[in-house]
Amino acid sequence: MKKLRCSELAVMVMVLLSLTSTVFAQSNRASDPVWEVAVDEALAPYSFSCKQQSVRGSDIDLLRDAAKLAGVRLKIVPYPWKRVLYLVQTGQVPFAMPLFYNEERAGFADFIAPVHQGVPTLFIRKEKLREYTSLQALKGKRIGYSRGYALPAEFIEAIQNGVITGDEVNSSKQNMQNLMLQRIDGFIASYTTTQFDLRFTKELGKIVAQPAIAFGGRDAFLVTSRNYQAEGLDKASSSLKAALNTLNPGGKAEKYIQPYLDKNSPLPCTP
Repeated sequence: MKKLRCSELAVMVMVLLSLTSTVFAQSNRASDPVWEVAVDEALAPYSFSCKQQSVRGSDIDLLRDAAKLAGVRLKIVPYPWKRVLYLVQTGQVPFAMPLFYNEERAGFADFIAPVHQGVPTLFIRKEKLREYTSLQALKGKRIGYSRGYALPAEFIEAIQNGVITGDEVNSSKQNMQNLMLQRIDGFIASYTTTQFDLRFTKELGKIVAQPAIAFGGRDAFLVTSRNYQAEGLDKASSSLKAALNTLNPGGKAEKYIQPYLDKNSPLPCTP
């Protein structure tokens, strides 16, 4: 048998070491923990479930890309919104999204990085665009909003001062119906979720956002539960934070959201 030269032997050793490292890395990867992320099942286009399909949405797309970049294994599970809050508050899940920051939530969750920015927006009938150009122009008008929606401070103040009358309902879709039936003069809702919902209705083009009345946007975050204890959670959290900040500078996630709002793109399933 021909003797191997030193250079040939060195190459073989390097190949064997490389193969061993690959197998070892794959073995370690398979044994890495899988972290559950509780998400809202009915917050299209950010996160939503479609019948028997897996959860979808712009937040989901962004988080999956971030997990790949960070090398973190995730299991994304949709729940009713109140259940999401309960699970993260009681420490039954390590991660949840999307949560807006407030002092109460800061007591049970650490806010890692924004996954999108929610923008409260006044929606009105198209023919009223030139008339309803300020909160003062809405004096005496009835403005709808969904129960549980965090209203802008300016809007709350206008209600308290009697400038406008607030009309609380169960959903944004109910607001749309009331607006077209002229039971209300407008409604306050998330710009993105309402634009998405309008794609599924005949009111598209009849109900429009009023850009003249602007409210500040609010970041919606991926959070970790302060009451969930597990080895490796801090490392996973830090890795996801770095990945999200790399993929989503500024926190608005426009690249991920726009495909769900594009009129020319195929409709995803009806949430």
